Amino acid sequence: MTGKAWRVLAPAVAAVACGGGASPVSAPAPSPPPPKPNIVFILTDDLDSRSMDILPRLPALMTQAGLSFPRYYVTHSLCAPSRASILTGQYTHNHRVLYNLGPDGGFPGFHSRGLEASTVATWLKAAGYRTALIGKYLNDYATGASETYVPPGWDEWRGDLTADLDLRYYNYSLNENGTVVTYGQAPQDYSTDVFAGQAVAFIRRAAADATTPFFLYLAPQAPHKPAVYADRHSHEFKGGGAFRVPSFNEDDVREKPSFVQNVAHMNAHEIQLLDELQVSRLRSMLAVEEMVDQVLQALIASGRLENTYIFFTSDNGLEMGEHRLAGRKNVNYEEAIKVPLVVRGPGVPAGQSRPHPVLNIDLAPTFAELAGARVPDTVDGRSFAPLLRGTPPGPETWRKDFLVEYYDADVSAGVRSEDYLYNYLESYEVEFYDMRTDPYQLHNLQRHVDPSVLEPFSRRLQELLACRAASCRP
Repeated sequence: MTGKAWRVLAPAVAAVACGGGASPVSAPAPSPPPPKPNIVFILTDDLDSRSMDILPRLPALMTQAGLSFPRYYVTHSLCAPSRASILTGQYTHNHRVLYNLGPDGGFPGFHSRGLEASTVATWLKAAGYRTALIGKYLNDYATGASETYVPPGWDEWRGDLTADLDLRYYNYSLNENGTVVTYGQAPQDYSTDVFAGQAVAFIRRAAADATTPFFLYLAPQAPHKPAVYADRHSHEFKGGGAFRVPSFNEDDVREKPSFVQNVAHMNAHEIQLLDELQVSRLRSMLAVEEMVDQVLQALIASGRLENTYIFFTSDNGLEMGEHRLAGRKNVNYEEAIKVPLVVRGPGVPAGQSRPHPVLNIDLAPTFAELAGARVPDTVDGRSFAPLLRGTPPGPETWRKDFLVEYYDADVSAGVRSEDYLYNYLESYEVEFYDMRTDPYQLHNLQRHVDPSVLEPFSRRLQELLACRAASCRP
């Protein structure tokens, strides 16, 4: 620097050093982090994809405003095992809640194994969320514990104590934050409406605290049988019934496994009863549609809708006459394992769908990623939060197949890939379907293909049945 230049700068340097003159330019204050999103999870009971597709209001409430996953599957098509997978992100062979009732299933199995110590509720609570469960928790709740027992991780709790009984819709009891409350037969006691009102009240309370995000797990009983509907919906879906798809009351089941062969062809009276049940199921879902609308309106009124993810799905599907199976789940047929999933929320493309296969074991890690919560190493699923963005990863980077399993005396399990279902039953029978040419699973190819075709599926099945945590993920 020249002497002249130094003489010009020296007074300014001195002024700054002595605290006089112009103040130095300070660094801009860091921007506060964006608020964490709220998450509302709506879990129906036994809603199959075909029934979802004909409901009148859900398209406008969810599908047209959100993102659909037509290849969403549950890995075990039974209520309690599926709900245990949703809570933990684990396959059934890892959480070991095998059935709906204790000692090895339902709430008793989940509770006795200490699984409640690490669920999506405890993860999100640790991440600063206010959590609430309203409705059905796990089958056989709260056998083996007090009726006032509230699992860890839940700030607000309204768990149904009668979810295994026909008293699902009227004359039921709830554990409301440690107090047992009984509801009767009055119209205002209809359980879906009660749950909707409790959900709205929770959203209003939670919205009053602008600094704390919330997670709401909302689980109505519909459309589980007996599928009692509200009186106001008694005139809807007249003339409806079970879907007459090619597999309905299947004629030729000689190549099906023995448990299907042993089911008689349905007669006219049995079909009539099945049709009546399906109408009741659809009617019961109309109150669920109203529930979704009320939740959305509460989010709008509280100013929280734009920062809230809303997930809508079911714990499993249901066989409604397909392959002669009436009201059956706990099988690996498509009607039981493929269920609806629609997500709407910040940055989620509206009215679009994703071809990626997504599973119920993926829900918990997805909620955790959206919430910025830590995911334990025990999780078998993977977060599909990247699929909720405008430009998702390509399907070629996603899983290529996954496990479906269920348990009677032993395990029956299968591999579902994009094109095939390979299913090995505890009876040592094998099913193999080409889902491209036979989406209704009418033609078991097991005896019509070379054994070398089946061998890779058999090996992959053994790998998946032995997988744990990271080895279960693609």
